Amino acid sequence: MSSALSAQPALLESAPQSDRRIAARYEISIAVLVSTVDGVPLSSEVTNISASGFRAHSAMALKKGSKVIVRFENGMRRRAHVMWQIGEDIGCRLLRPLTADELAEVLAE
Repeated sequence: MSSALSAQPALLESAPQSDRRIAARYEISIAVLVSTVDGVPLSSEVTNISASGFRAHSAMALKKGSKVIVRFENGMRRRAHVMWQIGEDIGCRLLRPLTADELAEVLAE
C-alpha cells in the first residue's frame, strides 16, 4: 500500500457531550486494507481513529454487524466489528484495542 494519503493527526476537541467514547480520537487520513472475514479485500481510508476503534470510508459499504479485519500500512492487523454504517462510511470497534505505542505508530504513518 502506498502512503499517498497524508497522516496528520489532530485531537478532536469538539466531540458532542452525549458522546460516550472514553478514548481520545484523532483525525487522520491513512490508507488501510479492510477485509471481510471471508477474505473480500476493500481498499479504505481511515478518517479518524482511537485506541478502541476507527471510522473508515470505502467504495463498498459494509453493514452494521459485519466482522472485518483491518490491516494498517505497517502490517499490523486487528479484527473489528462494524458498529454503524452511513453511506460509504463505517464505524468499527476493535476487538483488541491498540496499545499507546501501536496507536502512536499508526498516527505516524
